[in-house]
Amino acid sequence: MDRYNVDITGVVLAGGQSRRMGFNKAEAGISGASMLIRMIEKLQEVTPAIVVGSGSVIYPGISFPQIPDEYPQCGPLGGIYSVLNASTSMLNLVVSCDIPLVSVSLLKYIVSQAEESGALLTLPVDCSGQEQMLCAVYHRDILPVLKRQIDSNQYKMKCLLDMVPVKYVQISKEHPLYQEHAFINVNSMDLLQQARTLWSNKKGS
Repeated sequence: MDRYNVDITGVVLAGGQSRRMGFNKAEAGISGASMLIRMIEKLQEVTPAIVVGSGSVIYPGISFPQIPDEYPQCGPLGGIYSVLNASTSMLNLVVSCDIPLVSVSLLKYIVSQAEESGALLTLPVDCSGQEQMLCAVYHRDILPVLKRQIDSNQYKMKCLLDMVPVKYVQISKEHPLYQEHAFINVNSMDLLQQARTLWSNKKGS
């Protein structure tokens, strides 16, 4: 295993509403453990410093700090603000719990790009051109911008792209770390079953 990166905090966002699933998707099982646990396990291969953005939920049996939303009903932006405000690291790898197929290698690569760039937001862009706002590195100095968005009721994550320096990390099909299903967003029972099958086939990357 590569050396730990002790200068970055790994953040799992697990405070979503999960309306399409009908239950809290963070607790949906992937090969014997919840998606929350699976993402914690992946982040532990990047850094020993882990926190959970828990929204309004309290997860029993989780030994890492759980950070509730300071501003409920603000979506992911409110969760990210809350965890960054509680973090002691300047760099924070923020990953939603519902993309369980993202590889540890790709997470480490995104972190390396953040360390080199010094940008306030280091953002992977998938092969279809989609910015993956919930699998990105956020610099703690972005906090005042997030607060202004909250105060003005502007909760769309992509509004940040016009407000702060961004390092875009293109993950094309030709990229050595490209995986077809890396950013699959498990927000329905059909996608959960697909993720379970892919996890079993690839052993979770």
